[in-house]
Amino acid sequence: MRITRPLLRLIGGLAGMVLACTTMSVGTAAAAPLPVVGPGSGFVTTGGIDDLTVCSIAAVGYDDAGRLVALTAGHCILRPGLPVTLVGSPTAPVGTTAVGHWGPDYGVIVLDPTAVTPVASLGGVTVTDIGTGSVGQPVCKTGLGSGLTCGSIVDFRGSDLMSDALTVWGDSGGPLVIGTTLVGIASHASGAPLVSPTAYASAPESLRLLSASGAPGAGFRPV
Repeated sequence: MRITRPLLRLIGGLAGMVLACTTMSVGTAAAAPLPVVGPGSGFVTTGGIDDLTVCSIAAVGYDDAGRLVALTAGHCILRPGLPVTLVGSPTAPVGTTAVGHWGPDYGVIVLDPTAVTPVASLGGVTVTDIGTGSVGQPVCKTGLGSGLTCGSIVDFRGSDLMSDALTVWGDSGGPLVIGTTLVGIASHASGAPLVSPTAYASAPESLRLLSASGAPGAGFRPV
């Protein structure tokens, strides 16, 4: 077929349209929203087979050094430096483990601020500050395993709060709130799972010890 000037102009125009569409496609992909991380977000730590945990996040915020961090349970952090991925967005790590503490049971993940969108509200729970609770007060928790459940504070054991807000496997590290105040971090069942109260690490005591240690997360303040 003979290539005429009009045909060349047509080919050039079509090529320009293809290039424009390709550019828009690339731009759209680059602008894809980052995964959201907040109260109750599920995460997985990876490394060796002995480093695997599946837990929840209590709250996201900033520490005194300006790092974006997440609070969770200490027993979910088997050692520092493990990659952390979000349940539902497992393709790339969003941070690394930093602190694992037991008694009270609190832990810290350092998040990559370029990899996530931090939020204060998720799964029906909002965290705006840290505070204490008392026996009989109504509370709610959210987590990967059982979602949003509510109950009340039924007792204290040491610095731990005991609550009948239901928890199951995967909820460890999730937030216990009164209104929008974080009062506890889900730790463990005090007896038989599902029928015994759950122990929640005291949020104020956990953050007091964390701040005194100077480790990542010290001076935590919610987003």
